[in-house]
Amino acid sequence: MQFADSETQRLLRNTARSYLESRFPWERLYAFEDGKERLTDGDLAGFADLGWLSLLAPESAGGGGASLLEAAALIEEFGYAAVPAPVTVSNVAAHLLAQADAAGAAGHLASLTSGNRVYTIAEATRRRSGTTLSATGGRLDGMLPLVPFCDVASFVLAPLVMDGQPAFAALSLEGVEREQVRLLDRASYCNVQFRGRSIEDSLILATGEQAVELHERCDALITALSLIELAGMMQRILEMTAAHISQRVQFGQPIAKFQAARHRAAELLTQTETTRWSAYHALWRFQCDPSDTEEVWLAKHWAVRAADRVYQVTHLLHGGVGVGMEHPLHLYTQGLAALAVRGGTMPEMVARTIECLSQPPVGTHS
Repeated sequence: MQFADSETQRLLRNTARSYLESRFPWERLYAFEDGKERLTDGDLAGFADLGWLSLLAPESAGGGGASLLEAAALIEEFGYAAVPAPVTVSNVAAHLLAQADAAGAAGHLASLTSGNRVYTIAEATRRRSGTTLSATGGRLDGMLPLVPFCDVASFVLAPLVMDGQPAFAALSLEGVEREQVRLLDRASYCNVQFRGRSIEDSLILATGEQAVELHERCDALITALSLIELAGMMQRILEMTAAHISQRVQFGQPIAKFQAARHRAAELLTQTETTRWSAYHALWRFQCDPSDTEEVWLAKHWAVRAADRVYQVTHLLHGGVGVGMEHPLHLYTQGLAALAVRGGTMPEMVARTIECLSQPPVGTHS
């Protein structure tokens, strides 16, 4: 694994940072938080025109033809800017559609890369079996919980049970019942109800064992890229905290001069860098071998622990300033808390890692 950015990664980082700083100042992030504003069609069109919604789609399909590590550089900048946008879910959808053998997948991929439709991913993980969605006789019934960016998406990629067998599909969201749910990270979520809806306008990507494998790949990839986004948030929190303790004066000198504050700042740096590089390492391993998901769950396990510590230490160093809503720190720490638990808790990640290693948990006997 190369630790220095490639030319493509540097270009993506620089372009994204400049674009996001100009389009999403603090005022817009506060408006997202208050529910006074959402992503506009112009925002989505801008992302599509830059190719950011389909970086992982092959060039032959109109996508960016980027590697996972190249796309990660862009996604990290969205975390750094704390902008809630469907870039991660759209790219995971593009990757899965490009890998699918189902007839019609190419047409869906073309709609995604052209920007005509936005695709999202259901939050249901394979280990949790977090879906009650089923299809019998060509009709969908059940609910998908917490579908991100459901208000702007046309299709959601999700697992379901079809005629008693596992399946994975791109499900149309046109005309479905959506219940808005607000979470800490300011992204738009909905609980989606399918009440006898026809499955004809949806696309079944895989069934049986292939569906289970596709769901596992989806689960691992969305987790890995979410960790990259989390690392971007941590980096911005680190920079904001370093600036604050360098400028905040107590007893006639900046508090960064005090040993206790410096030790805490060093802890922030350690937690941030470890999270970032464990996430990139896991993604690199997954890029080399999509069946190698062990490092993803290990990185996720570490990130859940690190995020909690970063949250505590950065608010400690900001003191009362960081508690008030007037300071933008909470825009990041709330997002940090939300991203850290997305897809599973620490015990779940331990169980998934043990499962990947094909070892029984401690205390069990064969």
